[in-house]
Amino acid sequence: MKSTLGKISILLLCINLFSDSELARYSLTANKTDVYEKEAVKISFVAHQTQHDNIMFFFLEPKKSNKYDIALLQKSAQEIAYHEKQTTFTFLLFPLVDGEVEVDFDFTIKVASDDAVAEIYTGGRDNVEWIQTNDTKVKIKPIKLSVKRLEEGVDLVGDFKLATKIDKIAINEYETLNATYTLQGLGFDKIDIEPISKIKDVNIFSDVTKFYNKETENGYEIKREFHYALLSNIDFKIEKKKFKCYSPSKNVYYTLQTNEYNISVSTLDKSELVDTINYPKKVDYFKDVKDFLIYIFIFSIGFISAKIVPTKLYMFKTKSEFSDIKNSKTPKELLYTLAKNYSKVDFKEHLNKLENIVYADANARDFEAIKKEILQIVRQK
Repeated sequence: MKSTLGKISILLLCINLFSDSELARYSLTANKTDVYEKEAVKISFVAHQTQHDNIMFFFLEPKKSNKYDIALLQKSAQEIAYHEKQTTFTFLLFPLVDGEVEVDFDFTIKVASDDAVAEIYTGGRDNVEWIQTNDTKVKIKPIKLSVKRLEEGVDLVGDFKLATKIDKIAINEYETLNATYTLQGLGFDKIDIEPISKIKDVNIFSDVTKFYNKETENGYEIKREFHYALLSNIDFKIEKKKFKCYSPSKNVYYTLQTNEYNISVSTLDKSELVDTINYPKKVDYFKDVKDFLIYIFIFSIGFISAKIVPTKLYMFKTKSEFSDIKNSKTPKELLYTLAKNYSKVDFKEHLNKLENIVYADANARDFEAIKKEILQIVRQK
């Protein structure tokens, strides 16, 4: 028994003496360290388990900084052998300032026994627990970048193309001119350009469409469209614009340029703005309100009279006695007849249709069909 306890004590002592390097072997590298501002840098981190008694999980987080933008491109884990894991992290980084820039990471190794991992797969759903791990924070040396400053006035960093599409150069007054500028390429994705600036006496409406913004080892693959709609009643000019760019892959500065357009605007005669053929009649809103109030009054009279007159009176009529419905020549007359003489019949759907013809300019050709349906209903009573 004492011998067994001694072995256990020695084993625990050995585990406590393990250093970080004995838990795992790791390396942090960058594909380049001498770069320009906003130039893409690929950073790789590989952790390889070297202690094989337990299960290990590797976690790497970049520390936040206003000196760079960084994004995780990929994380992959490989089981080389039992209790031997290798995990690879790949990051895309853009330095934002010149000078020496340090990129720091937090590296954590989580160690768990086989029994601790097995426990999460046993029992019901209510018994699921997090894996119990022993966590080790590992201090790793940061990546150091030597960042050179770009020339003044650089708008884009990367390899880009700019295409222009304009629908016409001559428009009529009150007609919009549509223009689309398509930017496509590979580089830094924080883009702030305006292919068309403000133009005097021209109303400009604009929008940007991002088709894709995909992270790669060499930067972001980008496609964006800048949409413009321009409206004016006088001739105007769309000035050409130049955007200064830097290509890290070619180590050259270059210029993207838009075209200049002189837009001719034709002034229309006022008579051309009026439809003289089908000019709508002036709407008499007072008349509509008056007719509506009259209808409400008639409907109320019919409702009250229906309470006084025996409710089954209309049912004693013969089929030939529904002349009041037959002789109604307009939707308004039929509404009056139904409200006065047939208030106890459920004509809700038909009343709505007739009201739409009278007050909402519905198709008047439906009137005869509606009257025919009403006659069929009263004849069945």
